[in-house]
Amino acid sequence: MKMERIKRSNKNTTNTRFVFWIVVAFLFGALVGYSAHYGVVNWHGFFAVCQDGNRPDKNGCCAGEIYTDAGDGWMVCCPDGGDNCFPPIK
Repeated sequence: MKMERIKRSNKNTTNTRFVFWIVVAFLFGALVGYSAHYGVVNWHGFFAVCQDGNRPDKNGCCAGEIYTDAGDGWMVCCPDGGDNCFPPIK
């Protein structure tokens, strides 16, 4: 019985590498895109600091402020019992 050498094709290896790098590029793009989106949506949590030195709550309001409906779909932070809202209510 004669043993024959099997010739391996480089085509399968090339296709596998190509698919692998496409998947890696997709996952990397998804990670970068999500990170950028999270940074933009939650910018107040990264950069804002209240006068007392603490960070604002999830709505962007500091201690003593109430998340208030300003009408027309706008929500603002207003101090307790005051008209000094940010952004100002017109």
